[in-house]
Amino acid sequence: MKKNMTITEIAREAGVSKSTVSRVLNNKSDVLPGTKERVLHVIQEHQFQPNAYARSMSQRRSRTIGIVVPHDIDYVFQNQYYMEIQRGVLKAAYKREYYALMICCRDMKEAFDAVLQKRVDGLLVISPLYEHTPYIDELIESKVPIVLIGKAPAAQPAYQVCIDNFKGATLAMEHLFSLGHRNIAFINGPHFLPSSEERRRAYLTGMARHGMQVLPGMVREGYNSIDSGYQLANSILEEFPEVTALFVASDYMAIGVLDAIHDRGMKIPQDISVVGFDNIQMSQQVAPSLTTVSQQIETKGRLSVNLLMDLIENCETPEEHVVEVEAQLVVRDSTARVREGAKEPAWKTRHIPL
Repeated sequence: MKKNMTITEIAREAGVSKSTVSRVLNNKSDVLPGTKERVLHVIQEHQFQPNAYARSMSQRRSRTIGIVVPHDIDYVFQNQYYMEIQRGVLKAAYKREYYALMICCRDMKEAFDAVLQKRVDGLLVISPLYEHTPYIDELIESKVPIVLIGKAPAAQPAYQVCIDNFKGATLAMEHLFSLGHRNIAFINGPHFLPSSEERRRAYLTGMARHGMQVLPGMVREGYNSIDSGYQLANSILEEFPEVTALFVASDYMAIGVLDAIHDRGMKIPQDISVVGFDNIQMSQQVAPSLTTVSQQIETKGRLSVNLLMDLIENCETPEEHVVEVEAQLVVRDSTARVREGAKEPAWKTRHIPL
């Protein structure tokens, strides 16, 4: 393999200074056209490639961002949501000529160390938990460029790229109500995610607004996995066979719900409707295709990368710390009007104390 030339050697052969070669490489405008052409000719002739490490050292940057996923590795790689977020992040980072380092760590210590050791220039934190508040506070106080993808776990002055989870869940509930459903059960995500609290509140608010009571057992909490959705759907339908619709706070769990309903010999949406949340790619590939709430996942990834890099490069950034992506209802085949002769809501036929 031919040895890569240095900037000094390029400058000597082109008859210019090293700083002129550097300005040409960085596409600066203060180089005479003839000089620039001569330098580029030498660069192309020798197939010169700039040393990325030396370049980053001179700029005092690693040109690397940390993608922090503060969850168990199995949890991350079993959920397509995280894969799609990372795809959006990596595509945007590539366009800005940055590398990305993935950091899976439950307590965020590794991410904190990566910044201190200058391995990364800034951090993207995907779905932070309540327990991460102290670390995020410390990073903000240390002036580390940081952007959260998802709702902040507390009232923090960190930049966030998120959706309005309450509004998104309300879209799902109002869609079911518009189809005549009243006997609706809810499968929520894990309590340690701030988004779960907002989606649960939207479910309860919608039921109350339409004069419906929620009995114990009609709201269950899962772990955002297919198996979790399967088990919880069976539990709900065993106890509440009169349920005509299920709102599920994650597409991944909703796919498990579809399987459970099929295995019980019921038809979707003729017997029961299902709405998910996220709009992962798999949601349109299952049968029936899943009605869901789109988080515009790839858009969230792209916006968060651009915002983080603007912070790193001291570009102009938004005055508001919360950058909100619009939640959108995507209607597919898993929802339909409530079936004729549906049973009365459970709270009308049972005397269960709330």
